[in-house]
Amino acid sequence: MLLPRVLVPALTLAAGLASSLVVPPRVSAQGAPDRPNIVLIITDDMGYADIGSYGARDVRTPHLDRLACEGVRFTDFYANATTCTPTRAGLITGRYQQRYGVEQPLSADGPTPVAGDRGLDASPYSLPRLLKSRGYATALLGKWHLGFRPEQSPIALGFDRFFWLKSVYHDYLQHPDSRGAPDLWENDTRVEVSGYTTDLITQRAVDFIGAHTQIPFLIDVVYNAPQWPFQRSDAPSVAVGNARFLRPADSLTSTRADDVSMVERLDQGVGAILAALDRHGLARNPIVIFTNDNGGEWLSDNTPLFNRKWTTWEGGIRVPAIVRWPGRIRAGIVTGRWASRRT
Repeated sequence: MLLPRVLVPALTLAAGLASSLVVPPRVSAQGAPDRPNIVLIITDDMGYADIGSYGARDVRTPHLDRLACEGVRFTDFYANATTCTPTRAGLITGRYQQRYGVEQPLSADGPTPVAGDRGLDASPYSLPRLLKSRGYATALLGKWHLGFRPEQSPIALGFDRFFWLKSVYHDYLQHPDSRGAPDLWENDTRVEVSGYTTDLITQRAVDFIGAHTQIPFLIDVVYNAPQWPFQRSDAPSVAVGNARFLRPADSLTSTRADDVSMVERLDQGVGAILAALDRHGLARNPIVIFTNDNGGEWLSDNTPLFNRKWTTWEGGIRVPAIVRWPGRIRAGIVTGRWASRRT
């Protein structure tokens, strides 16, 4: 039987991962506690059935399926909210989003007269800070959407290195946000680089792993895929209206095939990250956690769940979750035990 002491802490993350590093620690050949590397992979708006191991009918996800075969797959794992800002706040802090006033998604346009400069302010109790106190290197690579002010940046919450987009979405190929401003950042510096956003995130994750083979690390790989704009990596495009949300009735709307292509591309990214762990001899050490921020969007497949993102029906809050931890979690387990990022 899977024990909450091992698995649920690893998924509730902030308090849980710190606990799992202390109780019970493994001991290395040199007599020092073994601190596992932690690879946390999060996708955006993926459907419950957009992964092969969760019943996908038209998507190929061999690398996520491999992760499920080598670890435990949760069938009843729940996000702590129906949209991205609150789910991310709960994940980083280990506390409910209401404590920080971020129950709703932040504006895509930065601070507004109504919302002001809401966001997740610096906290000494964040997940990266807890791990830094135990000697971990920390990196956030991908979507942030937790604030626009310096005191709401990844560095303020405890990440050493970050490559991120601040806003809720941007054009995957041109990288402007909803206002048309470039929205890719290397630490606190805005950068303009060419490439598909999913691939840029993957490459930086692979590089980070290669540069930290001798020190324990937390790497938070936060894909903005397959959230809108639904742009394929193999078809040059410019997102309509600075990447605005396209609905089914829009004349230039997207298709299920676009969404499938995006999911398969991020699955390739997961494969590249797993290969990097293998290549550097780290495959037996890390905890690899995969999950999604909230329920899928309108192009996603949420079968057999009802409804989608923005709702508190199962399709809005029940998400895929897979954990691999060699030597601590038996491979190939499927559990219906209820679990959440907050317990």
